[in-house]
Amino acid sequence: MKKIIVSDASPLIALAKLDCLDLLLNIFSEIHIPEAVYLEAAYDKRREDAKRIDCFIKQHVIVHENKTNNDYRLFRNVLDEGESQALSLATELNCAILIDEHLGRQIAKRHSLVVIGVMGVLLQAKMNKKILVIRPLIEQLLQNDYRLSDKVINIVLHKAGEYLEK
Repeated sequence: MKKIIVSDASPLIALAKLDCLDLLLNIFSEIHIPEAVYLEAAYDKRREDAKRIDCFIKQHVIVHENKTNNDYRLFRNVLDEGESQALSLATELNCAILIDEHLGRQIAKRHSLVVIGVMGVLLQAKMNKKILVIRPLIEQLLQNDYRLSDKVINIVLHKAGEYLEK
């Protein structure tokens, strides 16, 4: 059964740069975002990835009003607006969160949220046979200055059966 997910902006931007937003539709039954994430991810319509995100959101994503509740205020003490709103919404919906920022992931886990990142989406897409290889997508992310640790890359490539070349 597919899961419901709330997304932060960074994973949407990364997947848009790869032209892979549709992978989310094969993994999740519903995608939710707060308004702050929509504004952050799709703000500059001069960027091709922002245009893709805007179109994808309008067709497939449920956008929620921003929160001002206690969870939001707690998260906002240490995270940016989009991450705080996304975590607050995921807590309210009691669902998984798509987030890559390290501190945001740690806080989500402390609040018992299931956390997935872009690498998890790519790995699941490969397992579902929606993509054939992950390595070129990782390389493209790195060329677009998406920060990924060597450790995470190695783990994902290993799980995908795409072992590092010596």
